[in-house]
Amino acid sequence: MDNPYKRKKEPERVRQRILDVAIQLTADKGLSGVSLQAVADLSGVTKGGLLHHFPNKPALIHGVVSTVLQRLDQAFDEYMARDPEPYGRFTRAFIHFTLQRDAQEIGSFWTAISMVMLTDQAFNAQWIEWLNGRLVLHAETDSGIELQLLRCAADGLWLTMFTGVDDPDETQRLELEMMRRTYHNAP
Repeated sequence: MDNPYKRKKEPERVRQRILDVAIQLTADKGLSGVSLQAVADLSGVTKGGLLHHFPNKPALIHGVVSTVLQRLDQAFDEYMARDPEPYGRFTRAFIHFTLQRDAQEIGSFWTAISMVMLTDQAFNAQWIEWLNGRLVLHAETDSGIELQLLRCAADGLWLTMFTGVDDPDETQRLELEMMRRTYHNAP
């Protein structure tokens, strides 16, 4: 007979729950709001259970960044697959996800990755590797200086959104204009 007090071990599910909690905490509070104890408590595991999966905070943050980048890859690919115009396709996806306000979807992942990159330079290499890999992959359609400037503008606009100094209507107008400029025939 099975012991009703003994939980079935599902290490991958537990690991994913830990990562999901850590991603949300990072997005909400930055790295300073991510303690191993807080992640363990919110994940419903002991601190020892968390340490079984992630032996220290840097390993947990590395897992957060890797998971977020995998999810971003998937979201970018899905978004770009629906875009019929090849030229500027990656840049349009970049602008879209950078300026997304929906905290429940990929926007929370973007915020989490941005928070890690802004507050801990040690993990910046993962982001740079991801972005450079994407730029190489889409070099034929997204390598022009105009598109690079638009991606940089999206980053700047994200910062105004993040700090709360943006006017949402103006931000939306600017996003639409940036998107318009990603097409070949834009003046």
